[in-house]
Amino acid sequence: MVRDGLVFKDEDGQVIFNQYSFCELVKHLLVELVGISYAEASQTVERSPLAAPVADALGVAVFSHDLPYYWAMSFYYGNGYWWEKGIPAQPEDMDAYEALENKIMEKYHLKEPFIWI
Repeated sequence: MVRDGLVFKDEDGQVIFNQYSFCELVKHLLVELVGISYAEASQTVERSPLAAPVADALGVAVFSHDLPYYWAMSFYYGNGYWWEKGIPAQPEDMDAYEALENKIMEKYHLKEPFIWI
């Protein structure tokens, strides 16, 4: 079961991983950007590595390396979606994308997914 407030430490510091919020953000991005239902988005994310237990800060770093957009597109369209399907690898309008992320996070009371300390 995913939850927020997971704390991992390593030699570089610590990270708070809000895994529930991260998964919910990706689900809502799937709904908004792909047009699938929330139920389908939930199934997609729950079957993905995002919903699996995370063991350490390195595991969190793997998820934080890419935008939630990447995870949403990759889980729905498959790895290599940008060259196989012609879908942009990154959002074409970053300001609009960031506004969408912020809107989703505010509307659903989600926490910042990664807090590096």
